[in-house]
Amino acid sequence: MTVSKLSHLFRTTFVVATLSFLAACSQKAETLKLTVTQFGTATEEAFDSYGAAYAAQFKPFEKSPADKRDTFVANMDAFTGTVSAANIDVLMAPDGAKIDPSVARKWQETLSRLRMQYQQFVAIFDNIEAGAVLGASAVKKSGPILEKLRAQLKAITSNFTQNPPEFLAKRSTLIAKLNAIRNDPDKDPELSTLRYETWWQDWESLVLAEQNMQGETLRNFVRANALGDHLQNLIDNYASLDMTSLLNAVEQGILQAHQINNMSPQELMSQSTALAETATK
Repeated sequence: MTVSKLSHLFRTTFVVATLSFLAACSQKAETLKLTVTQFGTATEEAFDSYGAAYAAQFKPFEKSPADKRDTFVANMDAFTGTVSAANIDVLMAPDGAKIDPSVARKWQETLSRLRMQYQQFVAIFDNIEAGAVLGASAVKKSGPILEKLRAQLKAITSNFTQNPPEFLAKRSTLIAKLNAIRNDPDKDPELSTLRYETWWQDWESLVLAEQNMQGETLRNFVRANALGDHLQNLIDNYASLDMTSLLNAVEQGILQAHQINNMSPQELMSQSTALAETATK
């Protein structure tokens, strides 16, 4: 065999080996991206539910169009001031808790910035399979970024656990009804008892709905935190992991999310308490 043929055979073998290596690295990176996507989806769901829980604080009980009209007419009959842009909303829906527009705007901006941070982290991995060396380098550089995001996520979860949003407007409405029952000058004792029992049932239903809202939001945060911790371990050990290990890790992430979905409220609270402790260290 001539030197030329040997050289050609060597180059061909080298190219095939290199392509096989790059293909394996690409598959490895694509497999890691599955766990990154899990984490990204979990954080989106957490912030979705957080935003919904925040907004729910100021939503009044639903009323029929007729009830809304009657309320407005009654308010206008009793109102002696001047109608303006500042008070028209209260006259239309007095049961709703009011929030300063600037405060609401700042909250939306904060939530939007939080979402963007996690979306930008996930975007790091969009083209990470494009080359073994560059891919591995990008994975390594993503580690410190994820550490900061995880610390932030733990702090948010801790704050939510300690100060969960409540249905402020609805609570206010029911408390006003209770005071109306107590202060009714013409109340009949038997009728008052019935009205108190009805009120108690309404309050119990409200508290239960409130707890469900808080629990589901907390569940989403606990799941996002768990998947973030799981992903951090994969990133930190990426160089030494093979395809089999990464595939098993993807399955572990799915199983972990499933287990959190089935946790009881008590188990969720225990998990969130543990997160709060690590967030303050």
